[in-house]
Parts: sequence; structure tokens; C-alpha cells
Amino acid sequence: MSETSAEPGETERLMPGFDAWRVWENPIVWKNYRSRMRMQALFNFLLVFIVSSFMTFTIYGGVERFQGDTVMAARSAIVPLGILQWIILMLSATGRITSGIIHERVTDTIEYTRLTPLSPLTKVIGYLFGLPVREYLILLMTMPFMIFLLIAGEIPLSVVIPVYLVFFSSAILFHMLGMVLGLVMLEWRLSVVFTIGLVIAINWILPFFSYLGFPFVEYLTVRPVFFEKIGPFLPVDVLPVTEDVPQVFVDALQGVQFYNWEVSTTGFCLILQGLLIFTLGLMVYRKWEDDFGHSLSKLYALFFFVSLQIFCIGTLWRNLTLDISVAGLLPDDSFVESFAFIIPLIYCFFSLAVAIWLIYIVTPSHEEYRNGLLRSQKLQQTAARKLSLFDDNAGSLLTTALLAIATFVFILVVQIVMAELGPLRETSPSLMGMLRMPLVAMLVIFYFAIAVEYLQIGRFALLFLMVWIVPILLAIFLAVVFKLEENVVYIASGSPFTLIVLAAQGLVDDWVDIEDMQFIRNAYFVGFSFVLFVTAFLGYQLKRQKDRTRRLTESRS
Repeated sequence: MSETSAEPGETERLMPGFDAWRVWENPIVWKNYRSRMRMQALFNFLLVFIVSSFMTFTIYGGVERFQGDTVMAARSAIVPLGILQWIILMLSATGRITSGIIHERVTDTIEYTRLTPLSPLTKVIGYLFGLPVREYLILLMTMPFMIFLLIAGEIPLSVVIPVYLVFFSSAILFHMLGMVLGLVMLEWRLSVVFTIGLVIAINWILPFFSYLGFPFVEYLTVRPVFFEKIGPFLPVDVLPVTEDVPQVFVDALQGVQFYNWEVSTTGFCLILQGLLIFTLGLMVYRKWEDDFGHSLSKLYALFFFVSLQIFCIGTLWRNLTLDISVAGLLPDDSFVESFAFIIPLIYCFFSLAVAIWLIYIVTPSHEEYRNGLLRSQKLQQTAARKLSLFDDNAGSLLTTALLAIATFVFILVVQIVMAELGPLRETSPSLMGMLRMPLVAMLVIFYFAIAVEYLQIGRFALLFLMVWIVPILLAIFLAVVFKLEENVVYIASGSPFTLIVLAAQGLVDDWVDIEDMQFIRNAYFVGFSFVLFVTAFLGYQLKRQKDRTRRLTESRS
């Protein structure tokens, strides 16, 4: 036996990056191909073939017969067939990846795969293209019908290629999301439903925020490229433009204005989705290397947060500097001025959601923190370098502080730009008014980080229900039953969600009647004081817990 055959994993260990991308030789892909392409899979192929052929030729033949235009007949059938392809690749394939990972975890097959000499990258790519192999082949079967419609509809390749590039890019993004949820979520039995619901929300619900001046989430899908490239070729009755939508928002979907530069929609979508695909792929890669480690490092979490904020503000720039006098949005411009704080408010919630998600990932548990103390002592005893402040087992206070400062700066920049160049020019908010929302955002980030590190996720869920949700429900109940109005705001202000909304009023309270805003200001200070007190109390308890753990570790060593 030759030396090469005696060590079959040597090439994989030496060149994992090169061999990993040879999908046709990936053993995980072939294993899933043999298990999913048996005789019972014939029904799925026949069903999709029948639906595709019926849909294509019924629409094509019907339009051609009544209108006598073969080009428009073919273009009319592109959208229904494209939706079918979207369902196959986005919903079915993504759900299959999540359910496949769940099956691997239930049967403990994933542990055997982890022990194989394959590199983590090979395993990631193997599951990424192996689990949905049937869906990819079914999609390939629908391509002849789509090619026929594109040729008959006289759609040029310069239009088709960008659309399908972003289509497959967004598909891989959702596939990676499904894989992450299958590997990371503790309640992984619900991850399939959650994954499919998240895919539907990203594609069909969140894009409506673009009409509120928040077009960032639109570029996570194929929608903007499809509307820009294919939209002009389609008949008006197939893809109508809603007349009630302001023209400024319709124009915002035609190309990407990234700050003051005009950027290709296709290129922007590929870059943004590539960043998210790399991040999700890194999470899966780290989980394959160490199932008990964190999905992301603290340093990469900071880099990802800042990068995402730069992309988000770049797409918001047109709306941040929007001149309401020429926009023609509503008959009464004072209404726009009064509610111009909606964009900073949505942006604040988005930034907090990302920051909280990253903090949850990088925050160590009690056991991980204890292991970090033991490692630090061993390093000190061997005169080696100290344990890094950004180590997975180190405390997350520094990372939390940096994320909070970054959130403070970005929210403040958004408000300053809108006050100097955009819709907030007429309201002329004061510096104290603009500082309210960034300060609340910092406080909420520390609130969450300290609570989740001290209580852990199980007990924090109870705190979330009792302190974050119940005050809002109680305020609604008192307002409806006892006809209370202003007083219930003080009760609801104990929830961080309400506190953020109250802080947003600081952008317009100098522009409206001071008597109408006085109770909102008072409720803001009441809620801020309550959240600050709870955060300080939990921080004190967390410090005592860490000191006790440190003393026990030192005494045992």
C-alpha cells in the first residue's frame, strides 16, 4: 500500500480550504444524495414537474391566445414560476437543512461526523449542499421551463444573470441561517418552524419597512434586484405599482444610494449578503471545531456590529437627509415633521436587537467564567501571557461597554444628521433631547448583558416577561378598564420598550406645546430611574457572584 493511501486524511489536513470546495467529492454530500434520492423521491419530482408545466403553458398559452403577443405571454408566466422556484429553494431547502441538522443531533450522528478527519469547512459545505440536494435537483428540473420563458420573452442575459446571482446568494444566506439555528438554538425542536417563519418574515414582512424609510432589510432578499432588472420587462397587470406609495420610496428601490454614492443594486446585495454569509459560516465553523465554545469571538462581534451599522446608515442616508419640502409625501408637512423621529426609533430598535444578539452569543456562563479563571491562573503560574480580555471564557463587560458606546455614537450620528440636513431641521431638537435615546440604548444594553450573565437565559426569560412585558400589558389594561390615560404611561415606562419610545419624543418636544409633553418627560425620567436601579442591583449581585467564584477558584488551586 502506498504512503498516500495509508493516510487518506493527510491531504485534507494539509489543504482543507482547497479540498473543502470540491463538492462533488464531499462524502457528506454523497451520503445525503444516496439517502434522499431513493424511489420515494420520484413523487416530489413528478409533482413539481406537473405543477411547473401546467403553470407555464397555461399562463403562456392563455395570454398568447387572448392577446396574441408571445413575448408578453412568456413574460406573464415568469413571476409565477419564479415564486415556485423561490418556494423550492428558500423555504423547502432551508427547512430541510434545519430538520436535517436536528435529525443528526437526535441520532447522535453529528458526533460521529465531528470525530471524522474531515476539516470543519468540509463539514460545513457538505451539510450546506448535501442536506438540500433533492431540492437543488428539483430546482434544476424547473430551469428548462424558465429558460423557455426567458427566451420567448426576450429577456437578455445581462438581466437574468444578476437576478440569479442574488437569488442563489440569498438562498445560501438563508441556508446558513437554518444551519446556525439547528446547531445553536437550545430549543432546537422548534427551530424548523422558527427558521421558516424567519425566512418568510425577511422576504415578505420586513421589506415593508422600506416604505417607512428603512430600506436596509430589502437588500437581504432578491426583491430589489428583481424589481430593478425584471420589473421593466413585465406587463403592468403582472407587477402593478401601488399608487398610494409615495414616489420617493418607489424611486429608492431603483438603485442603491450608499451615502452620497450611487451603487449597483446587484453588487450591494452580493456584498451585504456575503458579509452575513461569512458571519453565519464562521458561527457554524466554530461550532464544528468546539461544540461547547461560543459561536463568535468577541473581537469579531465588534467588527460585525460596526460593519453592519455602516451598511445600515449608508442605505438610510437618503432618508436622513431627505428634504420634506420637495418630497411631496403628505399634504401637511407638519405631520411629517412631528413624526420624523420614527426613522431614528426604528434604527434604535434595530441596533439594540443586533447588539443584544451579539452579547448573548459572547457572554460566558458561570461554568465558562470559572474555567477562564482556572486558565488564567495556569498561564500566570507558567509565566505565559495573560488571558486575553476578549477570550471566550473571559467576562463580557469590556465587549458590552464597547458595543454600548458604538450604539450610542451611531444613534447620535443619525439624529444629528437628520437635525442638520433632514426632516428634523424644523423641529430643531436640543442636545439634551437628542441624547435621550442614545443614553437609553446604552442603559438597555448594560441591563440585558448584566441580567443574562447573572441570571442565565432560563431565569432571564422570567425577568423579561415580568419586567419587560407585564408593565406594558398592565398599562393597557388600566387604560381600557379604568379609563386612565396619562398615569398609565408611568407604569409602562418600567419596560425598556416603552422607555425607548418615550426617549424618541425628545426629538420633537421642543417643537410642540410644553404642557402636552410634560407627562411624557416625567414618565421618561421615572422609567430611566427604574431601569437604572434594576441594572445597578443586578450588577452588584453579579459582582458578588464573580468575587465569590474567584475566591473559591483561588482557594482550590
